[in-house]
Amino acid sequence: MHIVVNDIYFKGYHPHGNTFVQHLFALLIEKHPEHHFYFLVNKFDKSAYPEANNASVITINSSIANIATLKLWDLIQLPRLLKQLKATILIQPNGLYAYTKVPQLLVITDILWLQTQSSIPSYIRWYHRLVINKSVSKSSQIVTLTEKIRQEMLSNFPNASGKVSIVNAAHSPLFHPIDYDDKREVKATYTEGKEFFLYNRIIHQDKTIIKLLKAFALFKRWQKSNMKLLIVGAIADNKNGILSKLSSYKYKDDVMIMHTISNQQLAQITAAAYAVIHPYDLDPYTLPILSSMNCGVPTITIYDGTIDEIGGDASLYALPNDTNSLANALKLIYKDELFGRSITKKGLEQSEHFNWNNASISFWKVLMHTITI
Repeated sequence: MHIVVNDIYFKGYHPHGNTFVQHLFALLIEKHPEHHFYFLVNKFDKSAYPEANNASVITINSSIANIATLKLWDLIQLPRLLKQLKATILIQPNGLYAYTKVPQLLVITDILWLQTQSSIPSYIRWYHRLVINKSVSKSSQIVTLTEKIRQEMLSNFPNASGKVSIVNAAHSPLFHPIDYDDKREVKATYTEGKEFFLYNRIIHQDKTIIKLLKAFALFKRWQKSNMKLLIVGAIADNKNGILSKLSSYKYKDDVMIMHTISNQQLAQITAAAYAVIHPYDLDPYTLPILSSMNCGVPTITIYDGTIDEIGGDASLYALPNDTNSLANALKLIYKDELFGRSITKKGLEQSEHFNWNNASISFWKVLMHTITI
């Protein structure tokens, strides 16, 4: 078989499905040397997928800067390339259908583009809404990560009935517990040797950071501790943006920001954190929670029916859009060490249920079913 993964998407933005598929196919390449895998990537993502005797990374020089260039790729360039590669199946991590007769397996890890309050740029949300019905209708099969997202897909798109399968994600092998000396070194490097809460995501919205800073201010006022807040990810630097407002924030000296970071650094920082705060803006992606649980670090996240499907009773939940609820969660995890140790232990146990070997087996079954439909 010739299995093609289309990782081409809008420049500067990557759907969560990309990371999920990258982890899966790193393992599938090894498990299935009898098949050849082709990974279509832009020039900035050459290292996203491994090359092997049965795996080729094809760099696409076209820049997908807007909807028109993406349509050109989906309508003309991609179908032409699939013919050249004699593709047996096309995997779509962006969740969108391409105009080809090759069987397509869509990966839809969330439906944030249906929400008005989302970190996804408005033009991308608009485009997904425009084409999603056709994408669902024309696709052969769809993979998502949780039962909650599967139910939302079926509720919003009845034509998805019989097509949606669940394949649980897992944490990267980079994420694991580290010893006391390593934790101390990480804290000395990034947070002046102080304990810290970690808040991580690829792109931040100002309103999301403001909620977080308000909750952290309440925590600092209540506890009078030297705890730091480490924010990892890109933050827009504009005239009225959060970076300009941070200069007048009472606890600005206790807030550290890292705009860019390697996966290795993130794994070390996650394992050294006092607790990890999962993005507080209805982001249902589950890998950060699984990663922190496997590091033996308590996770504070939101309660929305998706995340708790993964976190179970191994995470501490705050209410959506409730600053006091998040502040109280920070206080509880800080003050009650017995509770912290309890959910850390549960987190390590919970993370064992999610591994890439099981995920690869489940995904491969869906892939084979897609071809035989």
